[in-house]
Amino acid sequence: LSGLLAEALLKRTPPHLNAVFFCNSGTEAMEGALKFARAATGRQRVVSLASAFHGLTIGSLSLMGCESFTEGFGPLMQGFDTRVPLDDIAELDRQLRARDVAAFVIETVQGKGCQTPKSDFFVRAQELCRKYGTLLISDEVQTGLGRTGKMFGFQHWNLEPDIITLAKTLSGGYVPCGAIITRREVYQKTFSRMDRCVVHSTTFGRNNLAMACGLASLEVIDQENLVQRSAKMGALLMEKIEGLKAKHSFIKEVRGKGLMVGIEFHEPSEFKLKMAWKLLHKIDKVLFAQMVVTQMLSKHRILTQVAGHAMDVLKILPPLIIGEKELDMFVNGLDDVLAECRKFPGPMWELGNNFVRAAIGSRRTSEAPSGVSASA
Repeated sequence: LSGLLAEALLKRTPPHLNAVFFCNSGTEAMEGALKFARAATGRQRVVSLASAFHGLTIGSLSLMGCESFTEGFGPLMQGFDTRVPLDDIAELDRQLRARDVAAFVIETVQGKGCQTPKSDFFVRAQELCRKYGTLLISDEVQTGLGRTGKMFGFQHWNLEPDIITLAKTLSGGYVPCGAIITRREVYQKTFSRMDRCVVHSTTFGRNNLAMACGLASLEVIDQENLVQRSAKMGALLMEKIEGLKAKHSFIKEVRGKGLMVGIEFHEPSEFKLKMAWKLLHKIDKVLFAQMVVTQMLSKHRILTQVAGHAMDVLKILPPLIIGEKELDMFVNGLDDVLAECRKFPGPMWELGNNFVRAAIGSRRTSEAPSGVSASA
């Protein structure tokens, strides 16, 4: 079954990606990709993007600069501490020109914040990677297999990454399943001799249940035209949310690709609401978005999430099978919740006040000396 799934995946990837390694999760795929890149180049350093999220095992974690995730787990991987701001091609050039970087790792739509470049950054980044002998790794764990309206996120920029990582949608969410897809020459440099045939391996990575789920997922994606559906429904969703901007001054920007959408909030224009907004943000920049997430779930039974720490961004990743009826349900729910946010004082801001008290209590607890009660 693993051979059949590998064959099915390679039919959907560009011809230069022609070797597959199966594993169990997105972060495990990234760990393997990092090892492959080091083995293939003989280099140690790895560069990632600011606000990157690639997983929570030690190598993947080392690619992130978010202290909320890294605190208490150091020291992290040596040579993984360089993060380039999105769209800063000059800084990327400065980091790569020493020719000591094994790989530059990207998410074509960032999981934290749903950011995409505002320029041809990815295209120019690929050119720099080729120039300096650095491998380009595209983390497709969230963006791959139709999520962004194309089979893979890198296809929006016609990129040719040297390695991609997959998981999540690969098994339809039923069982752990991940994959590394790379160039044959990268694969062969990792497993370069008979005695190195087990230098990277996994006990359950090719188990039959995961492989069967992978084959079934790809079949459904094809038969139900879910890639095209994602592009169509995603464009419609963003159009409908854009229609709320004139009504709700909280909405700053709607962004993303396909059905990977972020809604960024900012300080509203109304004077009374400005005061409430500033109070929340003195305590924690994520509390307003968390208010919206909480009410979307409790009042409308719609699951969303805050897109990252210290971000006023609501992240939406609907099922690829979603229809216009469900889109309207979401937009109407968001409209209702934001309308409640315009009532100050009101129940929504009382919820925010509860969040403030909880955040203050949590800080006092974390700052208290070991063995001493925060209320002492």
